[in-house]
Amino acid sequence: MEEKEQEVDSSPLATHYSFFKSFRGDKVIWRIIIALSLVSLLVIYSSTSSLAYRAQSSAFMYFLKQFAFFVVSILIIYAAHLISIRWYRGLAKLVFFLSVGLLLLTFISGIGVTFNEGTRWVKLFGVTFQPSEFTKFALILYVAKVVEENNLGTFKNYFWHILFPAGAVCLLLVYGGSTSVALLLGSTIFIILLVAKIRSSYLWKTVGIALAVIALVFTISYATKDTKYPVFPRVHKMVKERVYPFFSSGNDDKFQTKHASIAVASGGLIPKGPGNSTQRHILPNAYDDYVYAIIVEEYGIIGAIIILLLYLILLYRAVVVARSCTRAFAMVSVLGLMSLIVFQAMLHMGVTVGILPVTGQTLPFVSLGGSALVTTAFALGIILSISRATEERTSKIPMKNEK
Repeated sequence: MEEKEQEVDSSPLATHYSFFKSFRGDKVIWRIIIALSLVSLLVIYSSTSSLAYRAQSSAFMYFLKQFAFFVVSILIIYAAHLISIRWYRGLAKLVFFLSVGLLLLTFISGIGVTFNEGTRWVKLFGVTFQPSEFTKFALILYVAKVVEENNLGTFKNYFWHILFPAGAVCLLLVYGGSTSVALLLGSTIFIILLVAKIRSSYLWKTVGIALAVIALVFTISYATKDTKYPVFPRVHKMVKERVYPFFSSGNDDKFQTKHASIAVASGGLIPKGPGNSTQRHILPNAYDDYVYAIIVEEYGIIGAIIILLLYLILLYRAVVVARSCTRAFAMVSVLGLMSLIVFQAMLHMGVTVGILPVTGQTLPFVSLGGSALVTTAFALGIILSISRATEERTSKIPMKNEK
């Protein structure tokens, strides 16, 4: 009998079963990750026709590229979710300072890559990526670590340990042209500090300081916009070309906004079906900044609602995982990382359907990916690592009626 059991356990079927069992953590989160991956492959194949035309390539090549990124991303999630939360807790500060160092490299000539008055990319060893994607998640882990250390007894400590580092990162992002990322990140940090029950007096002071800094940034941007060396050049341009037209009749003249609205309006109860979008040939960024418009056009209102619900369920599952955490680092990390992902998705959808000004934010885990897809995968891996640790801890707790 023992020999037969051993023989069965060593079979390929048992090996595959054992492998799939190693995917631990919240099963709903895993399923949504796979679902979004499949949606992305379909939409990217459909929406990259204009990009393929400009690059004299084919949409299938971008499909293969996206597929390769997703294979790498799933491997990253799998590896990250197997790493103990102790490692993330111990390396949180070091990773944050390294990410800030990478962010600073964007301003160095020859390393930083400037496009459309924004310096968001770094080219190292022939690879171009966005350090801001890495920094925003690293900042969440840093704040979680500081909150758990509980060394915020005075506002001075709070200022130097949380407010100053977070504010410095946001200012660097604004200076580099990533204003919407800075606003999104700053808002997320404030929300998780609120959830972490930081003193209300500190939070009110944070709001006051933040408003003062925002006003100063706008003043400097407008005062230096016509000089030889403008400071925060993208700020006044964002207000002039995105915010102001959104609240005026000039919004109808914006090419991308107009055709995104056409795509959304043409997606009704009866979807056009995969590959039948007409606006994919016209929208310049149909594969990233406006990918949700293609989803609405091809899959209709039902498809659009399903995608929205998937992200909301992700946030709900993160809350469930956070409520089971016994350490502040785990709780703040889960809520912060997932909130940043979901809020970005909401921002992308809001822009696409015309209820928010253009921000240039992609749809996490769906838009054509690179560094954003990889870093989002790592963030999801950390969340699943915390979920896995919680499951393992609770499974060892005996039932109340257990003797």
